[in-house]
Amino acid sequence: MGNVKLVKLFLENRTSPAYVEDKKGLCAFHIAAKEGNVLVMEELITACPDIYELLDNRGRTALHVAAENGWLEAVNFFLKRSDLKGLINEQDEEGNTPMHLAAVKGHYKILLKLVRCRDVDTNAVNKEGLTPMDKNCSSINLRIKLQY
Repeated sequence: MGNVKLVKLFLENRTSPAYVEDKKGLCAFHIAAKEGNVLVMEELITACPDIYELLDNRGRTALHVAAENGWLEAVNFFLKRSDLKGLINEQDEEGNTPMHLAAVKGHYKILLKLVRCRDVDTNAVNKEGLTPMDKNCSSINLRIKLQY
């Protein structure tokens, strides 16, 4: 819920609550990324430096979740940290990278931010054989069709 003081209090006593997953496999770090709460993300990764490695039930990292939900600040959190940049091309169970998910949802600011990263693979292909730009074009066509 974005209460940094409460997060700090939990983490002072034990870090294990940070690793607990819900039914969808989301841990506290995933949820903070889903909500775009960078302050909580910072607290969690400080107390639990390996928490970024956790995957949800769909094989997604917290960066996938942030990109899919359109939180530019949360995506920037990952890109600013050299130890987390490796997540940029990570593929989920369907082969989607964070860029694929941002493209599907039409989060153009995130797409532009990711494209500017020299480490990003803009030609990454998911299991459907689609690149992020293919996904973007297909989602635009779908939105246009739904409007008419």
